[in-house]
Amino acid sequence: MQAIECGPDQAEGLRRMVGARPTRVIAITSGKGGVGKTNVAANLGICLAAAGQRVLLVDADLGLTNVDVLLDVKPRF
Repeated sequence: MQAIECGPDQAEGLRRMVGARPTRVIAITSGKGGVGKTNVAANLGICLAAAGQRVLLVDADLGLTNVDVLLDVKPRF
């Protein structure tokens, strides 16, 4: 049986954009509110950025986001 050779898959362009740098995801969670998740996430993001890493910080608490207040960022949306 011969192998069928296909063209690049759909994610080939994304893999080229990322190159040799893998994406890492760090999730900070808790079952209780008010325990400092936002502070930990913001400080970790600041430390990683200071170390030269590219950081994307997403506050997924859609009802009461406050990482923008903590970092003094004015979101457009």
